[in-house]
Amino acid sequence: MSIDEALNVVYNYTISDNSILVELRAGEGLNQESYKLLIEAMTKLIEEYKDQSEVPKKLALCFVDISNYFYFHEGKYTKEEEELFEDAVHEISRLAEMLFE
Repeated sequence: MSIDEALNVVYNYTISDNSILVELRAGEGLNQESYKLLIEAMTKLIEEYKDQSEVPKKLALCFVDISNYFYFHEGKYTKEEEELFEDAVHEISRLAEMLFE
């Protein structure tokens, strides 16, 4: 995956109208394929930007308060599903922190 492809994956799956976050809030669940691709892209970008003092502004925007977007309305998902989503949120948040260390 190239850097441009990784950036596009992160943009599409975090801040677009078709993002993982939008799907979760709409009650569509977590698309595992999209989630895995997002993790792969974030890992690639961490490698690319780990020794640089700046990252693209739009990339930084993708992760500003990302955990706030993972609020689920009660009753939309089972307890097990919510726990799975929370694990995904923690992983995305952990990688976002690594990106900005």
